[in-house]
Amino acid sequence: MRAAFLDFDHTLLGADSNQLWMEHLAAQGMLSPAALRRHEAFMRDYACGGLDFAALDAFRAELDASVEPRLLQACRDACVRERLLPALAPGAADAVARLREQGVLLIVVSASREALLRPVLRRLGIEHLIAADSPHGAGLVQPCFGPGKVVHVEHALRSMGLCLRGLERSWFYSDSHNDLPLLEQVSDPVAVDPDPLLERVAHWRGWPVVSWREAA
Repeated sequence: MRAAFLDFDHTLLGADSNQLWMEHLAAQGMLSPAALRRHEAFMRDYACGGLDFAALDAFRAELDASVEPRLLQACRDACVRERLLPALAPGAADAVARLREQGVLLIVVSASREALLRPVLRRLGIEHLIAADSPHGAGLVQPCFGPGKVVHVEHALRSMGLCLRGLERSWFYSDSHNDLPLLEQVSDPVAVDPDPLLERVAHWRGWPVVSWREAA
């Protein structure tokens, strides 16, 4: 079995889905400027490797819970249609199609929440998702972020009768130095439009560096 794991934000998507969601809520008058600034502070912490992921995830969950469910779903649908789908990296669909044609199992691994990602993955034809709040991760102590992504991937693979080390070949496509723990566990790590730190590590280790923000 060969499997390709794909990060979502700034990899398949040429932006951050959660930041787009916050901006959408703000544009609808459903998010205070203070809350938007708080999320932007979380994103700055993420970029420099100092993110308190538990605090960020709690902030996102609390925000979602504050909106009436039907209104929340309508807002998500609009955000996906108006912001997320247009933000797909131009080369992402072709890259996914090439992997699918080779018979590779495709699994998105993301620290974002499932409700925003699922509609975009359906457009790309990707079934398997390991997200911050995916049901498969219930009971796991570590969040699906940083080294926790390795834990969540192994847990999900076990439910399929697989294990990471037992795969014939494995890829992980990511833009972020925060994903180094999982990049180091696969046979074929690939840096996609990497942040400066990941770009330096990739060049040092001889990993491929590609861009999906330009159409193939």
